[in-house]
Amino acid sequence: MLSRCLAAILSLASLSIQGVPPHTMVQPEAVAWRGQPGALQTAIAEGNPQSGPFTMLLKLPDSVWIPPHFHNVEKRLIVIKGELLMGHGDTIDQSKATALKTGGVAVMPANTHHYEGGKGETIVALIATGPFTTTMVQK
Repeated sequence: MLSRCLAAILSLASLSIQGVPPHTMVQPEAVAWRGQPGALQTAIAEGNPQSGPFTMLLKLPDSVWIPPHFHNVEKRLIVIKGELLMGHGDTIDQSKATALKTGGVAVMPANTHHYEGGKGETIVALIATGPFTTTMVQK
């Protein structure tokens, strides 16, 4: 009886495992950066910004700023390398930006006008759920 129960449990476990996709791992050397060196570069590490959860990587060289913009959904940022300088509003004011150090996490609500800059070479993971859009603030 015990062996039949064990066989049934293993059979059910095998069925449920077959329906689960394998986990995703992306090594740094596999990241396909887009954009020109010396400017903002981006890469989709996993997922699809147009539908569902995704992770995008942003690489900002020292003193490069992303102009004021906003997104249609909440985003999370995790600083992987360097320092991310973040400010709120419709114009860049470096004196009002807050530094987020390596390992720091920020949560930006949808439709919040903000800008970001790098201090040292800065790499950030942006995590959100699509459809994801970025709208530049018009002056």
